[in-house]
Amino acid sequence: MAKKMKDYNVFRCPYCSCEYFDEDAGKGKTVGNPVISCPNCGKSILRKSVLEPALIRGSRYFDIKFASLYRKLKYGVIFIYAVFLLLIVMKADLLLSLYLIGMALLIYIAYEIIRVVHMRSFLKSDEYYSEIAFSLNRLSDKKYAEMITEIQGIDSSSVYFYELYSSKQ
Repeated sequence: MAKKMKDYNVFRCPYCSCEYFDEDAGKGKTVGNPVISCPNCGKSILRKSVLEPALIRGSRYFDIKFASLYRKLKYGVIFIYAVFLLLIVMKADLLLSLYLIGMALLIYIAYEIIRVVHMRSFLKSDEYYSEIAFSLNRLSDKKYAEMITEIQGIDSSSVYFYELYSSKQ
């Protein structure tokens, strides 16, 4: 069985015009280290589509990290709801219509419960805490922190915001 190649986007270094591959590009917003080094000249390149984890609140981090999974689930819920509505239109029975609407609402509530439980367990996981620790370590460099916060901004409920203002008091 043949191995599937990873999807990469090719970019040019703004300093030396060397081509480099970025597997995170093209996925929309992602979370991780926004700075990479050029393989040719070694200078730092800032990827604006990658957000620093400690600068965003936990629920936004979760939504960005698991966007494709929950987008698929949401489309599945919408599809089931559309099928229920189609059945309602085809059959004019009021009791059946109310039953199908109730089932669709229960499916949506179950989807939201699954999402919230997954989010709460992820935000308590070691993976999340290690990513935040690496991010805070990168942000301990004042020059880097000023550059990233100027471009990305700071979420008022982020870990870095809490660390920044709790240390000033």
